[in-house]
Amino acid sequence: MNFKKIPLSFEYPNFKSIKFLRCFKNLEQKLFLLGIFFLPSAPFVSCLLFMYPLFKGLIKKSETLFKDKESYPFIIASLIMIIKCILDIYFPPITNESWDVGLSWLGLVNWIPLFLCYFGFQPYLVTLEQRLLVSRVFIASTIPIIFSGITQYFLKIYGPFKILNGLIIWYQRPIDFENGSGLTSVFNNPNITGTWLTLIWPFCISILLINKKNKSKLDFYLTILLCISFVLCAVLTNSRGAWLNLIIPIPIILGRVSLIWLVPILFLTITSILFTFIPIVNSEVQAFFRIIIPKKIWVKFSEIILDFSNFPRIEIWRSTVLFISRRPFLGWGAASFPILFFISTGLSNNHSHNLFLELSLSYGLIVSTLVFATIACIMYFSFKRISKNKHYIEIINNKAWWAAAFIFLTSHLYDISYFDLRISIASWIFLAGLRSISY
Repeated sequence: MNFKKIPLSFEYPNFKSIKFLRCFKNLEQKLFLLGIFFLPSAPFVSCLLFMYPLFKGLIKKSETLFKDKESYPFIIASLIMIIKCILDIYFPPITNESWDVGLSWLGLVNWIPLFLCYFGFQPYLVTLEQRLLVSRVFIASTIPIIFSGITQYFLKIYGPFKILNGLIIWYQRPIDFENGSGLTSVFNNPNITGTWLTLIWPFCISILLINKKNKSKLDFYLTILLCISFVLCAVLTNSRGAWLNLIIPIPIILGRVSLIWLVPILFLTITSILFTFIPIVNSEVQAFFRIIIPKKIWVKFSEIILDFSNFPRIEIWRSTVLFISRRPFLGWGAASFPILFFISTGLSNNHSHNLFLELSLSYGLIVSTLVFATIACIMYFSFKRISKNKHYIEIINNKAWWAAAFIFLTSHLYDISYFDLRISIASWIFLAGLRSISY
């Protein structure tokens, strides 16, 4: 028998099977990256993609979860929050018909699942290569946001655009230019848009510096174009917080050397803005600087400086501290601020404009202290670790992760965008990355 003539067709399905199985190699890592890519533009799809990586990540992390002392505060805080919700069933803190104990249970969704994300996503952020890839995917995920914002602002293409019966919504609202409204893109309001853009902005700076060292000039010039687009859209949101957040990561990533040129630029910019509206300045000088500085910018600052009553957050924070002092240990329950503030002042406001105060008001000072003290420790130890790095790419990328987490914290000192799922998930991914950097 001539064995050479026997067809070897049985080898084909085996080869095909191996090729098929390769698609599932590191499936959780691939789905994690896809989840990040769809996070700002399709959060519902993103959450579905995150399910499997989160499950696998928690299994991987379960071996060390209870050995890790930094896990305890989040676990204890979660238990206190659950106990508080159970107690609210029998002893409701607010008897107003506008508040229901179900709101406290619903409020847990903003915290406990995010704690799980913090633990479950750490295995995908262990190495420099993983974090570098994730930072690039975050940038890529924001390109549709920039495109949407530019078409909204300059081409006046408005939504809302709905897909899958409203599961995915791109708001892209008409911009009220006369009242100082700004670019919103797919988000609900310009402040959230500005927060998202500036959270990803540190990664743009790091990739620009890394590409500058590479031989490919095309990559470098494309990154410059991308950075300009980020800055342009962040400025067009007309959000003071976004303008501040554009500056924060520069000295963090570039180091002290950047202060040589950054400080004079900031001094000249701030002085020029002040000269547009300070009464003691000559009217002709004011007119000159008003030509240089866009009206939207100097009007935004003059509203606060000339009339401090235009900064109502002071009264909001004062009222929130007063509410917390009445129930410091377990708080009033989630979504209680609008009711308490209206009863106290007769005014309407959705939240306390400070995330620490908001969590303290909802679930008590013990919970908020455990959560934010642990975050502060993560920031501190990761910063110490980053300062010891010597590899250029690792230093630059790790500083970008730290700057992104720092922007999350600073931006929530005076506003709250955390309750937008995209902001909260991204923020806990940043913290998970810092935890991986620390150890």
